[in-house]
Amino acid sequence: MVLCAPGFPSSRDDSDKPFLLNHALALVSAGSDVTVVCPAVPGLPSRQTVEGVEVVRVRYAPRRFETLAATGSMYREARGLQSVFVLPMILTLILRVILESRKKKPLVVHGHWWVPGGFVAVVANFFVKTHSVVHLHGSDSVVANNSVMRWLARWVMRSATSCLAVSDALAEWGCEVSSRDVEVCPMPIAEEFGRRRKIPPPDGPIVGVGRLVREKGFDTLLRAVAQIEIADRPKLVIIGEGEEREALVYEADSLGVDLLLVGSLSPEKVADWYLEARFVVVPSRREGFGLVAAEAAACGRAVVGTRVGGLPELIEHKVSGLLVEADDEDELSEAIGSVELNWGSAGPERVVWLSKERHAQYLISLYSRLDSR
Repeated sequence: MVLCAPGFPSSRDDSDKPFLLNHALALVSAGSDVTVVCPAVPGLPSRQTVEGVEVVRVRYAPRRFETLAATGSMYREARGLQSVFVLPMILTLILRVILESRKKKPLVVHGHWWVPGGFVAVVANFFVKTHSVVHLHGSDSVVANNSVMRWLARWVMRSATSCLAVSDALAEWGCEVSSRDVEVCPMPIAEEFGRRRKIPPPDGPIVGVGRLVREKGFDTLLRAVAQIEIADRPKLVIIGEGEEREALVYEADSLGVDLLLVGSLSPEKVADWYLEARFVVVPSRREGFGLVAAEAAACGRAVVGTRVGGLPELIEHKVSGLLVEADDEDELSEAIGSVELNWGSAGPERVVWLSKERHAQYLISLYSRLDSR
């Protein structure tokens, strides 16, 4: 198969969309030949093999301007002057997918995010005899923020042979926009999570993971922790990079919150932090699925999360963690103070369905159904 996405990890230790590597490796382990086509990133080779997955990074501008795929947030990067490179990027991706498809003759071109991956897959499908799959992720609904983009999203989804989404909530959105069936297919959990087990330390930090951007709600988490009495206030560790780093450091200092920002880490080191945590908090204002909650649950950690995206599908309230309203620092603070650490023992069973074996089994079955039409 040919997979088209707005970015792809350069190694297992790369923190840029590691779930796409898990997705590709699941297919490889099931016997599929996978070629990934994605935009170029300065400093990375145009062709490489990552854990048996062939990755083709497509040039679309002078090197110093090829930053659309460099941060993991293409929809944020594609603003202002950088927006002039969006069309060249999409055109070169389409051309490369067509060339790779004619050479490899894949059964499916699988596009991640309705734009650019889904759009590229659908257009390329007009030139090669294959099937196109559009896979919706968290920012897809945000990108379709006006009538033109919503119409384009509808056209892409309706033109695809099949449409998938990583959560029930996102599938409902896709169904509403496209007036077609959208199946749910979340990304699998990496093998690093759940491989080791450790009893949650009652004096450990609480841990958050994600890009340091407003949608992840870490500012709300800081204010929630600050409401806890100083003697009982836990240390907070946040894993990730992003534009709000300095603002979070300043706010933590002003609120008297003991905050450690450790930057982006490999999945193995993220798993280490889960094991050191008393529990994990996912305070997002918006989520497509909520893979952090799934990873933490696999490691046997209770999770406090907001009622957005796929988080209610992953967290069973007062069984494996707690659910709170997004942006409600009072409710979040109360939840942090009332988590029972033994709820984490219910986590692994709740996410067993996210194994790479089940992921591959579902996709191979889907591709076979498409081929039999």
